[in-house]
Amino acid sequence: MSGLSAIPDGSKRKATFRSRELLSGCRRPARDREFAFLRGTLRGRSEPRARALVGDDPLTSQITGTISVHPGAGRVPRLQPPREGAPLKVTGQTVPFSCWPTVRQTRRAKLQPRVFTSDPWALIAEGIADMCPKKSREAALAFRAQAEDFYDAAMTMGNRNIGAKPLLLYYSFLNLGKAYLLTRGNLTPQGRPGHGVSERARVRQVEGVRLTVYPSTPGKPQLFAEFMRTLTGQALSSSRYFRLGNLMPQILFGHRVWCSAARERERFLSLRDVQYVDDRANHHAWIRLRFEKQELSKLRISQENTLKGTRLGSRWHFVNQPDNGFCECHCIEQVGSTPYSHRPSDALARITSEVRPYLWSSVLLHPPYRRYYLYVAPTSERASVLPQLLSMYLVMFFLGSVTRYQPHQFDRLLETRYGAHLIGAVTEIPAQYLYLMASELLQREVTRASLAY
Repeated sequence: MSGLSAIPDGSKRKATFRSRELLSGCRRPARDREFAFLRGTLRGRSEPRARALVGDDPLTSQITGTISVHPGAGRVPRLQPPREGAPLKVTGQTVPFSCWPTVRQTRRAKLQPRVFTSDPWALIAEGIADMCPKKSREAALAFRAQAEDFYDAAMTMGNRNIGAKPLLLYYSFLNLGKAYLLTRGNLTPQGRPGHGVSERARVRQVEGVRLTVYPSTPGKPQLFAEFMRTLTGQALSSSRYFRLGNLMPQILFGHRVWCSAARERERFLSLRDVQYVDDRANHHAWIRLRFEKQELSKLRISQENTLKGTRLGSRWHFVNQPDNGFCECHCIEQVGSTPYSHRPSDALARITSEVRPYLWSSVLLHPPYRRYYLYVAPTSERASVLPQLLSMYLVMFFLGSVTRYQPHQFDRLLETRYGAHLIGAVTEIPAQYLYLMASELLQREVTRASLAY
């Protein structure tokens, strides 16, 4: 265990012996004594601050604490072998994972590479010009231009003068959302959608802040409801409310800062890779997820609860790690597979759609350019889990609403124990949201490299 470095020198030999005893299958009382020993001696270490769009882990953290060990961590369940298959290849090249791996042509699906840019606003404008219905194009381009103006105004404020920054960013998100919905045909230029969200702020009880979202009605579209329907395919049938305390941990950027403030364990599993697998002989393809074994120890969660908490459920299962040199990884594989007729590329969009709702991603400056995560929600909060873009949108709505209607309360909000996390949200979310929205609108991966090309 990496945490043994924090054990006093006189206890290391004893800890090592007992750890070996545990792994070799000792009796339950001995195992319980072992965990009691480890709980009393292991200490957490400070995590370095890291930032997305700089090529590092975005779970920004300056946190120390005690590491406690999950009672089931010593039990290794019997796993099935992985399904026979090899990394999916097209024209001899392994296909990397993407949320939009192919574009449909007349007779076949064609692979589409990621796009590198330092100006996603220009790409969004091109996408609207190419994809938006003609009757909505002028309005969509105007909303996009206004969104860029709000965004630029907010970003020129820097990271210290943030009194009006959340409000500007929310209106940027709002207008970009309108441009997106017009491009998808889920909004008309004549429509005047409402925000579709309201909040009841209780500054001293940040976790209990209540955000209510409203469904669209005939003749009165609600922007958030239409945004949700377009992203997920599911319409909002009635009003729902979300506690801010359930939304903040879903923000990937600065997650460890939230953990420190809330005194909660981490909830994101960092994936080593998301892999397309192909059984070429039988014309079947599926997805395999891999992550370091230490990730489950960090979250102190069993394999069974990992599948429940990430909402993968019974359609996925843990399997033995394929013999490819990564013996320190856990592997989760789809139980079923997707058939294809002649070309495996024809199945990529379908199998990707089966994992995409469960993934969070960060945009990086350097390879691999995207890093993917699974969010593990507690049982009581699973109904409140939203797609990554929607949780970011709601948090920015709340901050923008406070700065607009209760500006005197904004400073008090930053003085709470969640102040550092909320400041991080204002500074870290905008660039990530912009690149993720550009990808959604263009239906292909848009990222930023240190040298755009």
